[in-house]
Amino acid sequence: MSTNYRRLCVELISSILFTCSFQSVGLAVEPRFTWLLPKTVIDATFVYAYEDCSADGLTFKITPTLAPRSIPDPLVVGRIETSDLQSAWQDGNISVQTYGASHILSSLGSSPTNQVAQIAGNVLGGIAKLVAVAFGVAPIPAGPAPAAPPPKCATGQDSAQGIKSQIDFLKKTIEDLQKQLANGVDDATQKKDAATIQSAQSLISSLQGQLTFTITTTIDPGVTPVAVKPEGGFYQPTKESVVNHSGPIATICPSVKQLQKWFDNPEQVFKSAATPCAVAPLLEVNVYLDFSTALDTMYFANHEGPYQQTEVPAGYQYRDVAHIPVLVWRGARQMPGSQSQVGKDGSPIGPVQLIAPQMMAFGQFGVAQQLPLSTGLFKTLTWSVNFLENGVMTSATFTSKASGVSATTFLGTAASAANSVATEERNATSLSNQANTLQAQADIIYQSHRLALCEANPAQCPSK
Repeated sequence: MSTNYRRLCVELISSILFTCSFQSVGLAVEPRFTWLLPKTVIDATFVYAYEDCSADGLTFKITPTLAPRSIPDPLVVGRIETSDLQSAWQDGNISVQTYGASHILSSLGSSPTNQVAQIAGNVLGGIAKLVAVAFGVAPIPAGPAPAAPPPKCATGQDSAQGIKSQIDFLKKTIEDLQKQLANGVDDATQKKDAATIQSAQSLISSLQGQLTFTITTTIDPGVTPVAVKPEGGFYQPTKESVVNHSGPIATICPSVKQLQKWFDNPEQVFKSAATPCAVAPLLEVNVYLDFSTALDTMYFANHEGPYQQTEVPAGYQYRDVAHIPVLVWRGARQMPGSQSQVGKDGSPIGPVQLIAPQMMAFGQFGVAQQLPLSTGLFKTLTWSVNFLENGVMTSATFTSKASGVSATTFLGTAASAANSVATEERNATSLSNQANTLQAQADIIYQSHRLALCEANPAQCPSK
């Protein structure tokens, strides 16, 4: 008899707790437990600077600058479903914080406690700020053109070579005037020479701007087309969000218009080529993700085939951040051990890596993760995780402990189990006690519903 009564008590309490949990959690759960996950795009700038044109060919510098930027990934949403928190024996406390402007996940935590034990809450906080990172790179000379007959350099006063000659002449003029001033001159000559030097320096600054052009783009790996539009413009995203096995995410090649001052008759020279880089390959810059040496991706080093962005299945809360080296090459990427070609002056004339590999965090290629929303009998599990806006985890805590609360204490029995069973049996047959029990059950349901309403809208909190 005592066993049956205890089973009845458990079933009754289970019914009450289930109803309360459904009432409190089921209200406005979507906006409260839904967030966006980040992905990383790269804002890239490539500055081409003309240097000279000689019998060995044209020389120039390419200066790449890469800056990772975090944006919400529209293809994945993190959430905790209502069903994950509906349990007769679990208190599913959830704490979620997001970055205000982007709604990207900032912190996530839970303190699931078995209802058989004492419920202990946990409040999580601390929003980490993203530290902006930009990689400035020293220019590397491109060296002479390859052995194949290169396009001829443009000539004339308005050409890049003509402007270069004007700059050289002005620099020589400044040097001569400075020597003249150093040897001593009268006041009138000193003022005249100083004004000429200042004017020449201003003109040099203006002319040098005509020897460079800049290509800017935003690279969304696997989404934006690999071929970059050199003069800007909007992209039509690729149909599949994948990166090819060789890792290219962007190919940069100047337009014919940008090379007007560099080459003689460029419209005719590059007319039959898909891009100017097909004729002058050293103009091409390629950006790669090196998955083979990456950390924390869902791919092994011996992976074959393309790389897809990580999905977040139902029941998973976030993605680990993958740290992937970003490579920038002039020309096609060479595998380790390849011999680089150099010119007479020792400068490279073939493909060359323009900058050291830059390790960047990519949330879209990390492993999906699942956190526990429930715990075992008589136990309390507390966990919390905090993230930067790019998805990097800054801190994590996980603790688990047994409550030490016995079932008899939970059921409210007296010190003597025998006396408790007898008392419970008598009370169960009392109509007044049954009515009080039902009233108490109704009060619990009402108060739980009222608490949920007050939390959702304090200004319209119903009175007792």
